[in-house]
Amino acid sequence: MKNTCQIKIAKSSHLDQLLNIETSCFQIDRLSKRSFRRFIKPGAHQLIVLIENQIVFGYALILYRAGTNLARLYSIAVLPEYQGRGYSKLLLNRVEELAGDKHCVFLRLEVDVNNISAISLYKKYAYSVIGRIPHYYENGADAIRMEKHIQLSVANKHSVKPYYQQTTDFTCGPASLMMAIKSLKPDYKMTRQEELQIWRESTTIFMTAGHGGCSPHGLALSAWRKGFNVTLHINQHDAPFLDGVRSSEKKTVIQLVHDDFVSQIKQTKIKLKVDDLQVDELDLLLRSGMPILVLISTWRLNRNKSPHWVYVTGSDDHYVYINDPDIDEDVHLTQTDYIQVPIDKIIFREMAQFGQKKLRCLLILTGARDVD
Repeated sequence: MKNTCQIKIAKSSHLDQLLNIETSCFQIDRLSKRSFRRFIKPGAHQLIVLIENQIVFGYALILYRAGTNLARLYSIAVLPEYQGRGYSKLLLNRVEELAGDKHCVFLRLEVDVNNISAISLYKKYAYSVIGRIPHYYENGADAIRMEKHIQLSVANKHSVKPYYQQTTDFTCGPASLMMAIKSLKPDYKMTRQEELQIWRESTTIFMTAGHGGCSPHGLALSAWRKGFNVTLHINQHDAPFLDGVRSSEKKTVIQLVHDDFVSQIKQTKIKLKVDDLQVDELDLLLRSGMPILVLISTWRLNRNKSPHWVYVTGSDDHYVYINDPDIDEDVHLTQTDYIQVPIDKIIFREMAQFGQKKLRCLLILTGARDVD
């Protein structure tokens, strides 16, 4: 078969034809006119169309997680009268090329568990099943999560790690710690009650605004109380997050809580190492396979300069992989965009510091300990 069509970036003039494809191909979970308008504009996405003789008869939408090397095929469709001619594969090839051009490690997608033909197509072209999402679609059907390695030179052999989505704006630390514990103790229950309990144990009371976030020292103590050997690497003696607080009263409270945490740590066998890890030392720890929590700045991810805890699921020569517990409210983002997310190592090192004083800290669980 000789294809004379072209694949182009979608334009506003294609909008009506895109809507026609959507209504012709899907009964539920359709993209709206507003959504198509958004994805035609520049952003962390690419919307491409199949066009021949000014007729748009297929499209594919790719989403990119800002600051990462991850792409997701959000939607792909070809008008019914054009199906069965290899156009879906043509679109898929172009999608993979575009993801590769952006140095993405993975291209992921979600597909209806009942869509046997689509699942077979993806499997045929080296997509593997990495999970299942209950009740994902409007009609209650489950989705299968699939993934393909785009960078074949990247030998990612990390096993899938537990994931937990934080349920409040201020519990990224507890959510990350629960994921780390679960990876060491499979029967551990990750619940909202546990999430809030860890927050109560480790919060510094105040942050720049709203509820208090979790101190590295507080999280270390919480992990210790739960029966794990803990090492905390931090590059400052000062109380974390003080430089982001203006109120002298808040500063006083944070300092008091910090001093108490440090005093409690001295009564344990937690290894508190105040040091500024060199690049090779940081790399060695990240590649160790031990459960690690890292404090990052979210600027590269969402343009907010906020402190945020993530769980490191693995590392290789070029990338660090994280489970990010804070899913954006954007309706087009899902857990698929937050699980084992690859981030270039150079960029990750820049992320892994916060505030004017460039606070760096790694919390490492080095295994279970004997509890009296």
